[in-house]
Amino acid sequence: MAVTGSITLTFPDGARREYPKGSTGLNVAKAISPSLAKRTVAMALNGSLADLADPIERDAKIEFVNRDDPRALELIRHDAAHVLAEAVQSLWPGTQVTIGPVIENGFYYDFFRNQPFTPEDFPAIEKRMREIIAGDKPFTKEAWSRAEAKRVFRDKGELFKVELVDAIPEDQEIKIYKQGDWFDLCRGPHMTSTGKVGSAFKLMKVAGAYWRGDAKNPMLTRIYGTAFARQEDLDAYLKQIEEAEKRDHRKLGRELDLFHFQEEGPGVVFWHAKGWSLFQSSIAYMRRRLAGD
Repeated sequence: MAVTGSITLTFPDGARREYPKGSTGLNVAKAISPSLAKRTVAMALNGSLADLADPIERDAKIEFVNRDDPRALELIRHDAAHVLAEAVQSLWPGTQVTIGPVIENGFYYDFFRNQPFTPEDFPAIEKRMREIIAGDKPFTKEAWSRAEAKRVFRDKGELFKVELVDAIPEDQEIKIYKQGDWFDLCRGPHMTSTGKVGSAFKLMKVAGAYWRGDAKNPMLTRIYGTAFARQEDLDAYLKQIEEAEKRDHRKLGRELDLFHFQEEGPGVVFWHAKGWSLFQSSIAYMRRRLAGD
C-alpha cells in the first residue's frame, strides 16, 4: 500500500513500484533506464495517451510508448499538423490558423488567408516543415487563464482562436502547447519534440471549408496531409492511393464514354448513350432476379 505522498505504478509485466506523487513519466522512465527515456515519446496511463512530461498524481497502470508503437501514429500525425501550421505562418505571416485534427489516414489544418493556398505551395511548405522537424524543438505545455489566452490571440490577430477559447467549457483548462517560439491552443497530448515527427510525411490536397461548417462564415483553406512512422509505410500508402485512382469510377466512366460529372450539378450523373444502355440493362437484370426469373 502506498504511503502518503507517493503513488504506485503498475507496469505491463505486472510489477508495481512506488514513486513520489507528481513524478512525471520522464522521471519514471529515466529511473528505469536512460535508454528507455531516450526512445519514449509518450506514455499511456490506464490506457489513455498522455504527455511524457505530465505529472502523475495517482496510482495508475503505466506504459511507455515509443515511436514505433501503433498508438504513436496518431501522435505523429497530430504533431505533423502543428508543424504544418508553424510552417505556413512562418512563410506567410498574417495567416490565421484555426483547427487541425487527426483524421483517418492523416490530418488537416484549416487556414484563413485572403489568397487561398494551392498545391503549388506544397514544396515550399514541406521544405519549411522539414527544417522545423530538424530543429527538434521540445513540445511544452502551459495552462493559461481564459482572459490571457484571449488577449494573446487577439493581439496576434488570431480572431478564430479567440472564438475557440470562448467555446471551451468553463470547467476545462486552457492548454497551450509550444514548440520553440511558436504556440497553439491544443488539448494534446504530443510527443516529446518536433524531431519525433520524422520525414515520412506528405501534403496531399487542398479544399475549401467554411468556418464551423456554416456557409455564412468565412471560407477557409483546408490543407490535408499524411504521416507515418516509417518511409516504407508512407510509400505503400501512396501506392495504394495511386492504384485506387486508376480504378476511380469517375475516371473510368469518362474514359469508357459511359458518363461524366459537371460542376454545375454536384453528384448528378450525366449519362452517355453507352452508359445509359448499360445502366438500363443492369436494372432489367436486377428486376428479373428479384422477380425470381
